[in-house]
Amino acid sequence: MNNIYFRKNTFLAYRLSHIQVLFPLCILIILSLVPVVYSGDITVTSQKGESIYLYSDYYALVVGVSNYEKWPDLPHATKNAEEISSLLRKKGFRVRLLTDPDSLELKKALEELVSRAGNKVDRGILFYFAGHGKTRNLPDGSKLGWIIPRDCPLIDEDSDTFSKMAVSMKDIDTYSKRIISKHVLMLFDAFLDGAVFKMETPFLEEITLRNSLPVRQYIISGSDNDSGANRNIFKRLLLSGLQDNADMIADGFITGSELGVYLLSMILNITSNAQHPQYGKYNHISLSQGDFVFDMNRKPLLTGRLFSEIKPEDTNVRILNVPDTFYQGMEMKPGKYHMEFSRKGYKKKSFWTELAAGEDKVLNIVLDKQGREITNSLGMNFMLINPGSFTMGSPDEEHDEVKHKVTLRKPFYLQATEVNVGQFRRFVKATGHKTEAEKGDGCWVSTKEGGWKINKNSYWDDPGSWNSQTNRQMDKHPVTCVSWNDAISFIHWLNKRDEKTYRLPSEAEWEYAVRAGSTTPFAFGKCLSSDHANFGSVGPEFSICKDVFRINRNMPVLTGSLSPNTWGIYNMHGNVSEWCKDWYGSYSSKPVRDPRGPSAGTERVVRGGHWRASAYASRSARRTSFKPEFASDVIGFRLVMRP
Repeated sequence: MNNIYFRKNTFLAYRLSHIQVLFPLCILIILSLVPVVYSGDITVTSQKGESIYLYSDYYALVVGVSNYEKWPDLPHATKNAEEISSLLRKKGFRVRLLTDPDSLELKKALEELVSRAGNKVDRGILFYFAGHGKTRNLPDGSKLGWIIPRDCPLIDEDSDTFSKMAVSMKDIDTYSKRIISKHVLMLFDAFLDGAVFKMETPFLEEITLRNSLPVRQYIISGSDNDSGANRNIFKRLLLSGLQDNADMIADGFITGSELGVYLLSMILNITSNAQHPQYGKYNHISLSQGDFVFDMNRKPLLTGRLFSEIKPEDTNVRILNVPDTFYQGMEMKPGKYHMEFSRKGYKKKSFWTELAAGEDKVLNIVLDKQGREITNSLGMNFMLINPGSFTMGSPDEEHDEVKHKVTLRKPFYLQATEVNVGQFRRFVKATGHKTEAEKGDGCWVSTKEGGWKINKNSYWDDPGSWNSQTNRQMDKHPVTCVSWNDAISFIHWLNKRDEKTYRLPSEAEWEYAVRAGSTTPFAFGKCLSSDHANFGSVGPEFSICKDVFRINRNMPVLTGSLSPNTWGIYNMHGNVSEWCKDWYGSYSSKPVRDPRGPSAGTERVVRGGHWRASAYASRSARRTSFKPEFASDVIGFRLVMRP
């Protein structure tokens, strides 16, 4: 009784806060709507004796984006999506939960919502998005709202790419129209304006035959100019509403209109009109007559379903701890399942996945070719380096470059380029990692006078020494100002993320790869051209090569620039020097197999020249070393991936 009294007072407060808007409300005497609950169909019988068939089942796509690459992170968005998913499953929904999708993943999921889940007329479809929203002012004076995937750029930095990667409300309008299901409710836990649907004030009415007519309903948590101080209130009230409080007519059902009244009134009252939620329906009568209905008495589903999106498509899928053959949409009890994906000519993948009751889990799998080149989840390209022998060291017989035969007996994949700023940014966004340069005294940078100094304000996202208004560091520049320890932290994160084994190359692997079968000072011959490498000077040792040194760039070039060696590896002679796995130590003069360097030491090996180095310092055999906590604007790293 107190609960009903509370809901009526909440509703009256909503009316008072909207006195300027015509509110076509007709408070009803509680009608004796009697729910008839079946294991599948959702049906009600009205006071007039009308049997109203609503749905055969429910389906929801729930999306949360917390870890953005460019936008400020929203720590609670994915957690909010998980909580909404859990509640919907308890209410008998089949739910697909998608967290931190990039643009392609989000648009693919929406397309599948249309073509897979939304292809059945008598299915209740719900879409929930928690993340950033943005409103753009159009040339004609109108506004257009957007929801933002993980990898979308800021609109002020790259408006063209923003428009291609974000999902506009016009896109939402198109997806809504293409769904065959009669009832679609879309909830946006995001702050935006410029929706294309018809803005209106929700009102309460009994469930009648009219409810079964098609409808597209939309609720947005706030406007573009709202502060965001109460960002989590929409989720809290949505959970509260769907747990009974939004049943304002107290008939055992919650309609989309009731949910709109509850959310709008409560948000406005709690925030003292500081947050401005919005409600609306599709702006054509053909999709605006019905009303979405939640059956409060529906039982939770007892099974989940597994789907797989695999490349290549003819991959063999097995569930190792289940005797049954896998098929798309396979229904299984909640639990953990050991999945295996295999195809001839590709690397096998296997892992455990957990399935919840009512969950539609989609496993997105891309098998790596057992071939020359592989691309991972961060877009890193790796080239297969086959086993072999070579002479390590230099003819000069310097004390740290003693010539000796080395045999590498196992193949490995070496990253074709250095790890770039954008890839390192993904790691920082996901983990909150602070580099040693940021936590300590800063990064060692080059000076205009040709020397070096430690700069407190230089770090991986702004090395400072060359980064300026005219030469801006971009995501595809090699990351620098990272210590050996920072590189190891990045690797630990990536190993967990990709469920693969990455590491730094050993010093022997690095020299084997830079030589690419050559025995000359450089992989390209006796001279190093500025067309092949980004280095700072020829130097007296290679004065005969002056004619091929055509440009001193005075800054790093983008990864993958200039010419690769014959094994497809870029910029090992210059651009930035690179950390290796080994402790620094003297070579053996005897032949060795799979050397890994000393078991202990004080400094780690650094290999390759850099954009300030001379040709001599950029030779294949050249060695140097620094302490693991050292960071410089000319040192980065590249990775090895285990086959």
